[in-house]
Amino acid sequence: MASSSFSSPALGSGDLTVLVTSSATATVHPSDETILQSLQASFRVDRPYFRINTSNLVVVNPFKSLANTNDNSAKEYEERCYKDTSPPSTSSQPPLPPHPYELAARVYLLMRRRGESQAIVFR
Repeated sequence: MASSSFSSPALGSGDLTVLVTSSATATVHPSDETILQSLQASFRVDRPYFRINTSNLVVVNPFKSLANTNDNSAKEYEERCYKDTSPPSTSSQPPLPPHPYELAARVYLLMRRRGESQAIVFR
């Protein structure tokens, strides 16, 4: 079992891709234990959402009620993920952590821009 003092770059960002390291000669993927520790540590501090790429979100215990699933949170994700299309590097605000509202806003933005139907698969 992971200790409560476990710290990972993925815990702060909510992005599991930061656990992958690359050099000119090799790409090193995290061990199953590292991924599991990251998921457990994040879940303990009520951050059950992890991004594994731009179109996939991992949610640990999706039915747990959290404070960030409210109208104010939805509005913030709408403003920053759908309405503000400036590059992340030019924004003075830190990026929002992964969240189903973020995924929904990005999918809706793509649908509007491309004029193509989109789908979110929950399994």
